[in-house]
Amino acid sequence: MAGRNCVEDIDAQRVFGYALFKDGKNTRLSYPLEKFHADVAAEVPSIANGDLSKYLKTVVAPQVPVEMQEAFVATIDKGNIRTMPNRSMPAAPHPTPGALLMGDAFNMRHPLTGGGMTVALSDIVVLRNLLMPLHDLHDSYTLCKYLESFNTLRKPVASTINTLAGALYMVFCASSDQARQEMREACFDYLSLGGVFSNGPVSLLSGLNPRPLSLVVHFFAVAIYGVGRLLLPFPSPKRM
Repeated sequence: MAGRNCVEDIDAQRVFGYALFKDGKNTRLSYPLEKFHADVAAEVPSIANGDLSKYLKTVVAPQVPVEMQEAFVATIDKGNIRTMPNRSMPAAPHPTPGALLMGDAFNMRHPLTGGGMTVALSDIVVLRNLLMPLHDLHDSYTLCKYLESFNTLRKPVASTINTLAGALYMVFCASSDQARQEMREACFDYLSLGGVFSNGPVSLLSGLNPRPLSLVVHFFAVAIYGVGRLLLPFPSPKRM
């Protein structure tokens, strides 16, 4: 769901990026746009079009920050609501002379992290580097064979962002599972530590540090941090 102009005329500092609003069950994303207008993205169940506005007002609106609620409801009343299905599609190479699939036509991941454009731009850089040494692009069959390495060279960035998008969706999607709720809290608390604990995940999300090893390190760091939260304070004879 996207509602435009949700924060128009609000007296607040303009920021770039996005914020997550959580209630323990759902996740909301606010994307600041030009002139401090914003898109608010939210996951909604499969419901009839006539019930969408009611769902947004009764379920989603109370979870939006108070400063944005009035503008959020006003945007819903205007009817400027866009919906899109959430889909994932692994990259499945189909070598075809004269054609090369890129972007979401080739590989899709959950849009929660906004990684589609990052992967597409990374693919363009990989393709550019492959084509730069060539002087003749007319032999489509030879070129198709040459570009088979494209699928291998794109994997470090694509697999890291795809895995991260899927993992974050599984953590932040609506669920009554207590373990998943604890993991959500662990993720937010881990990011709130700042420093390398926030810079690392952000660099992974942005594609600036697409190394799979870094993803593995932060994944286990969050898991260990979450377990540590549950164990504190450590039991001792004095406390017992």
